[in-house]
Amino acid sequence: MERISPLEWMTRSAQNKVLHMSLTLVEANRAVDASLAKARELEIKVSVSVCDAAGRLVAHQRMDGVVAEAPLGSIGKAIGAATAGQTDKASFDPLARQFRTNVVIGEGAPVIMGPGGLPIMRSGELEGAIGVTGAPDTEQNEECAKAGVEALARPMPL
Repeated sequence: MERISPLEWMTRSAQNKVLHMSLTLVEANRAVDASLAKARELEIKVSVSVCDAAGRLVAHQRMDGVVAEAPLGSIGKAIGAATAGQTDKASFDPLARQFRTNVVIGEGAPVIMGPGGLPIMRSGELEGAIGVTGAPDTEQNEECAKAGVEALARPMPL
């Protein structure tokens, strides 16, 4: 078996991967806006982050008054959901896969698996993930994240 560096592995993987549409800033902002609207409806303060499938931050907003640790938590939950590529409540075996998020994790980005981190899927492909934290109840974080994902499932307004 040929030994190659992680960078060489990623380069080869990228060359062999079929290109598909990536999560756009407009889409990421729609997800963030929907999550924040849900938080306002629930009368809570949250931080919301959306990353692409590689764990790179695309959009982030922190509500006034949310706890100071919330921004790092929401980024970590988005990266965690992108790493898992499935809902955070599903079974997850980190040793069974190579992750596209390895680079951002290696750069020191947080990875948090927990309620409020959900993948964003399109045509069965992972496009990114959303992370929400700051609510006093983890179920509320999850509700806000679901609102963000659901916003992307609706047709974009003209």
